[in-house]
Amino acid sequence: MEFKQNKQIMIPVMVIAIFIFVVSFASLYTERQISCGAAQTCTIPIPFLIPITASMGVFVGTLVYYLMATKIIKKNINIDRSYKIIEKLLNKEEKDILKIITEYSEISQARLTSLAGITRLKVFRILERFKEKGLIEKHQNGKIRMIKIKEDINNIFK
Repeated sequence: MEFKQNKQIMIPVMVIAIFIFVVSFASLYTERQISCGAAQTCTIPIPFLIPITASMGVFVGTLVYYLMATKIIKKNINIDRSYKIIEKLLNKEEKDILKIITEYSEISQARLTSLAGITRLKVFRILERFKEKGLIEKHQNGKIRMIKIKEDINNIFK
């Protein structure tokens, strides 16, 4: 699995490296021809060098986008699926609490109770279930209990 991911990353990197090499070589060649005074014998006409290089840049950029876009689209589809699955597993009150926590990313339990409009006991029990499932982290800040959503869960809901 790791090799496949590295392979998908290396292909666009190699394409970009080849493009940089070609552009560098063309620039060096043209510079040498001009500095030697032999610009008239340059096999690539100088007025065409810039459009050729620009079109190669557009081609390489499009190719890299094509190779990377499929990976990004697949990732977004997986995130959407994960979100829908999680949403099906939660009841309305749990969804509301999870939305509030993701909105604030870190919130006190007292403020969460007031924003959710649910009793303190219900909020406490829901938060304990979330903690057991690994959705949130709870920590004390003096007498205040702070609730923070885990990063991987936060990425799904944002």
